Amino acid sequence: MFELFLDADNRIIGCQNVAIKYSGGPKVDELPDGNLLDYLYVGGEYVYAPLPVPPAPEPEPTADEILDALLGVETDE
Repeated sequence: MFELFLDADNRIIGCQNVAIKYSGGPKVDELPDGNLLDYLYVGGEYVYAPLPVPPAPEPEPTADEILDALLGVETDE
């Protein structure tokens, strides 16, 4: 049996085996398949609600690109 840790929106943020320790959270016999953090626990049931994947960050300019920009050198791009 497992205890679920939920955030304010009922998103599962972790779990632990109640045989080791129990802190008062919801108890469940089974965990859902896949990434546990993709689920909410609402009304005693798992609700699949993955968070959106953030866009990849813009790549940092290289030292050469910075130097070219400071010197006013035009690039092929």
